[in-house]
Amino acid sequence: MPGLAWLELRVDKNEAGETVYHQQAIYHPKGLAGHAYWWSVWPFHGFVFGSMTRNIVSAAERLETIK
Repeated sequence: MPGLAWLELRVDKNEAGETVYHQQAIYHPKGLAGHAYWWSVWPFHGFVFGSMTRNIVSAAERLETIK
């Protein structure tokens, strides 16, 4: 992957005391190859990161019921 990438995952409590999951992907492309890479994978991000969010939240909810 030509560039730098970060994936930030965070869990907080909102004002109502509910647990809130945050997920942010950041990509800084390097050169023309980095931009070409970004635009070639961009259409899949909604599926990949949406599935990732649902799976993490689902696993956390299952663990909560075990406690």
